Amino acid sequence: MLQLRSSRQLTVSAEYRDGGRPSSASIFVGGFVLGGIIVGALGCVYAPQISKALAGTDRKDLMRKLPKFIYDEEKALEKTRKVLAEKIAQLNSAIDDVSSQLRTEESSDEIAVAPDEIEAAV
Repeated sequence: MLQLRSSRQLTVSAEYRDGGRPSSASIFVGGFVLGGIIVGALGCVYAPQISKALAGTDRKDLMRKLPKFIYDEEKALEKTRKVLAEKIAQLNSAIDDVSSQLRTEESSDEIAVAPDEIEAAV
């Protein structure tokens, strides 16, 4: 068999330098990679503990074991529903007040307009 060997090596290099300072893109990529490594390591450390805590527990025990902010989310949703219901009631009463004021103003005018004409105009 015939073997060919080449002693030449091909090297291509392209580089841009701005006074030796790293660019903002390289800083972003470096931070992204470093953050991913840190979060991945923390996930590997805490994942077994979390899975042990979740295994074999009912809902109430699970809510006690989870961080407080997750448990409080359910309470916060209920509080938000109550606040929204109160605001809707306030808006409905304001709309009723305005409509009753408009009706009293219309009745004080001496122009008689049939309700069908008002609906047709709108």
